[in-house]
Amino acid sequence: MPLITQENQDVLDQLHQKLGENWQIGTPLGIGKPNPLINTLYQYVAAKPDIEMSLFTALSLEVPKGDSLLEQRFLAAFTGRHFKDYPELTYIEDIKHNRVPKHIHLKEFYFQSGQFLGVKSAQQNYISCNYTHVARDMVNQGINAIVQMVAVDRRGSETCYSLSCNPDLTLDVVRIAEYKNRPRPLVIAMVNEALPFLEGDAVVKTDFFDVIVDNPANYFAPYAAPARPISTIDHSIGLHVSSLIQDNGTLQIGIGSLADAVVYSSILRNNQQQTYQNALTALNIIRRYGQLIAEQGGTEPYEKGLFAASEMFVEGFMHLYKAGIIKRKVYEDADIQNLINQGQISEQVAPTTLSILREQGIIQQHLTEKDVQRLQQVGIFKDSLTFSQDNLYDAEGQKLGHDLDNPKHLEKITAHALNSKLQNGAVLHAAFFLGSKRFYQFLRDLSEQERDLFLMTPVSQINQLYRTEAIDRVQRINARFINTCMKVDITGAAVSDTLENHQVVSGVGGQYNFVAMAHALHHSRSILMLRSTHGSGKKRESNIVWQYPECTIPRHLRDIVVTEYGIADLRGESDQVCIQRLICIADQQFQDDLRKTAVQHGKLSADWRIPEQHCHNTPKNIVKALQTLQQDGLFEAFPFGQDFTDQELDIINALTWLKKQQSSLWKKFKLIVSALFVGADKDMQPLLEMMQFQQTRGFQEKLMRRLFIRALKQTT
Repeated sequence: MPLITQENQDVLDQLHQKLGENWQIGTPLGIGKPNPLINTLYQYVAAKPDIEMSLFTALSLEVPKGDSLLEQRFLAAFTGRHFKDYPELTYIEDIKHNRVPKHIHLKEFYFQSGQFLGVKSAQQNYISCNYTHVARDMVNQGINAIVQMVAVDRRGSETCYSLSCNPDLTLDVVRIAEYKNRPRPLVIAMVNEALPFLEGDAVVKTDFFDVIVDNPANYFAPYAAPARPISTIDHSIGLHVSSLIQDNGTLQIGIGSLADAVVYSSILRNNQQQTYQNALTALNIIRRYGQLIAEQGGTEPYEKGLFAASEMFVEGFMHLYKAGIIKRKVYEDADIQNLINQGQISEQVAPTTLSILREQGIIQQHLTEKDVQRLQQVGIFKDSLTFSQDNLYDAEGQKLGHDLDNPKHLEKITAHALNSKLQNGAVLHAAFFLGSKRFYQFLRDLSEQERDLFLMTPVSQINQLYRTEAIDRVQRINARFINTCMKVDITGAAVSDTLENHQVVSGVGGQYNFVAMAHALHHSRSILMLRSTHGSGKKRESNIVWQYPECTIPRHLRDIVVTEYGIADLRGESDQVCIQRLICIADQQFQDDLRKTAVQHGKLSADWRIPEQHCHNTPKNIVKALQTLQQDGLFEAFPFGQDFTDQELDIINALTWLKKQQSSLWKKFKLIVSALFVGADKDMQPLLEMMQFQQTRGFQEKLMRRLFIRALKQTT
């Protein structure tokens, strides 16, 4: 039995005894970190230079602080409310300020986007590898302990534990260590009653842990990412992508406003058909891509629905589930799942179900104990049945027989053994989750029956076809793996994680795995989304570029790329066709330069011209096309709710406007001059108080106050 202890310090003393002076610690990415325990661990080792410690992790979530004075003041007010009582990871600030002791090595394989740009120690200790290979690499580097936050269910006679948000790597690390005959890492759990309890492989027995720390002082609300606004450009991308999703299929999406835009348009497609068709017409999507959509996607409601197979269980899946889109159930039997796919059997169990299974050789004329267990696993047979001495018995002990060719046996089996519907189906498999407070509450409020629909698995199970390929292939039919990238070069290679100077923005994560899997699975596609440009004014750049020194997805895995201006289907096409199609979805400002460069280097015929229908790719035209629909309350910035108060939104709008006015020195000068002559209105006082501008000291603070007032006058 694990030791149930009350003090974090006690655990570290035991850890010291067992590990000696060499600590190789793994802790989950995202919200699965036991922050109070990690902070104690970090401080403990920092004070003991004799201990050499490496901490392997990813996605160390940080409460946003802001860069400018205005951003810092706004975020201080917002985070004080939204992240109240959230225990921040103390090592993050030490990394940023180069204060990490020399005997501690913090190694991450995925950063919170942009978090450690320019931070030397973080950039130097970054580990670049596919998500599915992280567990292997951690074992190879000698990981000897795992510390993880876990959920608890005390409702039954026995306390149950779940790895909840992070079965992703912990299970794989333990499995790989055992396979390689390496010592099993110590597994230390910190219970947090605020963490939602999820099912699947995440549920483990008590003896899986070496130590369980269960102390109410450690309970805290998990990190909840604030909702990000969906811009009109994002909505255009999401609308295009939604038409490529095939009914009776499989879906993977990530986090962020582009993924939210896909979710929003998919719900429109399912629940507001006329509005959806109007939006498609407004952007000329069917006229330009009708044949591709007919072959690869669809625009009608999701009659059969989708199954979610995603490394990350994001809030978008909650919305799709509530909208009746995530509803296609899959079962852990490849042969039976294949029959469901073919339409030979359905979720409804009938006497003919047994006949079909027998015809297909899945069960025998004379039922065996193995047959019975198999049929019980998918819910064709009731769980209450028993098989003894070559006969099937119901819950009351009545003998039902075993010979399916015997009319009496078959009659009894049909009457007493069959369920009315298949059981134990799931609508989602995922390896970790992260989202908003609304999302966590949804997970906590799931009924016991609903909870079984959402199964958490190791990352090796979900991100590749490594462990149960036969089942994965029949479960993940018609898959659409939808991800975001930063840039695409003109031949279809994509970069999603790193700048041209090798500074890491985020990480590879599972993107490569899903792109490769799209090529490995029949009737499946990878869709990479990106905004066609970034920056503004003279700093405006195209995200479709001639070439780029970094690469996350090589061009030989090119598939579908979507910008706000359209869809480029690149799979199996020549370089010239790929170049043409990518130029067609680039911003008008950069199209001709891309064309000329391609011609210059002999990759594009000199007589090719951009088709007329693709010559008007400007943000203004996108905004104009969706304007009428937006005036009717559609394609809003926060269609799924938001985490800001009305006053906070007023401040955000003002700060956003201010940022746009500083794209050049001349604009900055005009802005400052105009701000010198403004005064605050009475109704601005609450906002000024939130920004701590009741009284100002020094020239900079006084100028910031006037700039803020100027922005409020413009935006409120």
